[in-house]
Formats: sequence, structure tokens, C-alpha cells
Amino acid sequence: MPPSDEPARFCDETGEALNAAARAVVAEAIGADRARDDVSNDAAAKLGPVLRSVPIVRLERGTHKYVQVQLTHPDEPGTAILVVRSVDARRCPYHADVYRALMDELGSDARTRGVFGRVIGGGRIRRDAATVSVYGYSKTFGRTRGCNERTAELIRANVDGLASVEWSDDGY
Repeated sequence: MPPSDEPARFCDETGEALNAAARAVVAEAIGADRARDDVSNDAAAKLGPVLRSVPIVRLERGTHKYVQVQLTHPDEPGTAILVVRSVDARRCPYHADVYRALMDELGSDARTRGVFGRVIGGGRIRRDAATVSVYGYSKTFGRTRGCNERTAELIRANVDGLASVEWSDDGY
């Protein structure tokens, strides 16, 4: 949570955090001290009820920024999941805003309260009724090798009714 009621502000050109509130969101989002590099959503049988209750993918229609976030919970040690969130740019104009919206949602639900999230990467997602395109990167969180490809895999595995899901590391 930001240190005050001041809104988080980011540079439109560089993605840099411009004030204390924005720096606090970024610091929380990259919390490397709790990081796990061996995350696999394929081991769902090992997940406890908290992480199992979190939807893996939520995408809004249109072209919006997205984040891929690793979630853990202290009551479920040794487990983690990757989730993907894309939120309308009018509500969440920056990648850190998308992260913050996810964490606020999880924190307000009694089933998922206490979940810790760490941004793995992000970019853009363009979604219409039948197709999804994942591309680009986050200026705030930087380029993350394999993020767009893994995000496309998560979308294919968790969103029914899509004719195609494509990915690229090109673009911003």
C-alpha cells in the first residue's frame, strides 16, 4: 500500500516511478526477497485452497497493458502460481496499476487475503472475441525473457473459445 493517500505517478515516456507512492508499489511488486524461480502451475494438486481459488487469467477486451504475477501465500509454503491480468487502460494506465488492482482484489476477498504477489513481467495484450495477441514489455518492470511466451501458454490453457493466441517480444 502506498505510504500516503497520494496517487502513484509514473512517467509516460520511461515508466519510471515519479513519487513515493509509485516507488512503494514498484518495491512491493518486485519483492525479490520472497521470489521463487521454480514456479509451475502444472502442480495444481499441491496447491492449497487459497492459491487454488485464484483465477489464472483475467483479460479485458481491447488493447491494454498486462502483468504476469507470481503469487504465494504464507499458509501454503513451497507453492506458487503464475497469474495474468489485463485491465482496461482507462482504469489502470500503467503496469504497476494493473498489479495494484490485482493485489487490492485479492486483499479484499476473505479467501485470498494475505496472498503475496511479485511481478515477473508484463507487456500488452490485444484481445477480441476469438483472438489474443501478447507483445511488448513493461517500461516500469523491464523486459523479461520468456514472459510473453509463457503468458500466451497460460492464456491458451485457461481461456476457452479462442481461435488463436499469438505472442511476440516486438513492440512496446
